[in-house]
Amino acid sequence: MKINFLKPIWNAHLKAVGIVIKRGKTIGLTECDVTDEENNLVARATCTQMTLRGERARGR
Repeated sequence: MKINFLKPIWNAHLKAVGIVIKRGKTIGLTECDVTDEENNLVARATCTQMTLRGERARGR
């Protein structure tokens, strides 16, 4: 996961909205934008994750 913090925030209500950019059989890419009360972008996160199913996921 990578997070870019773009603006300092002390006292504010924040909103986070995440979307799936690419979904494959085992690898997915997601993004999340965090905005303040005035809809200013304060952070952006991107994450690549692996999805394991069935026996491959056992014990992990």
